[in-house]
Amino acid sequence: MRHFLLIFLVVIFSGCATAPLQLQPVHGVAIESLQGSVNISLSSSAGQMSGNGVIFYKRPDSFRLSILAPFGQIILDIIVEGEKVLCIKESRKTAWKGTVADLPASLGTRIWPLMSWVVEPPHPAGPSLERAFVRPDGSSEKIFYDTAGFMQRKVNARGDEVFYSDYRTVDNIAIANRIEINAAEGSRLVLAFDDPELNRPIESAILKPKLDGYEILPLAELRGF
Repeated sequence: MRHFLLIFLVVIFSGCATAPLQLQPVHGVAIESLQGSVNISLSSSAGQMSGNGVIFYKRPDSFRLSILAPFGQIILDIIVEGEKVLCIKESRKTAWKGTVADLPASLGTRIWPLMSWVVEPPHPAGPSLERAFVRPDGSSEKIFYDTAGFMQRKVNARGDEVFYSDYRTVDNIAIANRIEINAAEGSRLVLAFDDPELNRPIESAILKPKLDGYEILPLAELRGF
């Protein structure tokens, strides 16, 4: 399932000032990588979680989210590559390995496989503010635009939907600074970015950390954080 990851989720720098929104939208520009501070709000059948973090995303399906405590310490790292998931608690020198299906419900199991879909380059707006498209896998999706041509919402055939708002220009690319993802089964993730950096190199150790000296456990044994 290549539709995995983004969003999804959260880690560091902010080196470029956010510019005012351009008058003309930038269409079809692929986000190869994204990194920056983010505010997270996650709701699932297991409850709610909110806080700050940092996110690293690398196309097509790799990301790292660092969830932070109020004083900046990292509570938990979530690293995803395709279907593979690695969770790390550095303070305990413990890591959990498994697949997306092994994630606890509290971490929004159905949200993460949607991340690649969420950050795909949008189709150009047409005469209509609502357009339907057939995806390469044969499934359908609907995309809704505002009058300026910016994508506001899209829905897939399963009923998953994502909302985009607060567009800013970052490195000459128009990007939504607020993204709300609603999985068809009821999970909801809201990401509010703070001056993200786009298409900048990400060190390999961030997405593939060394685990020397760590205790490695099955991801199914992770019970919250």
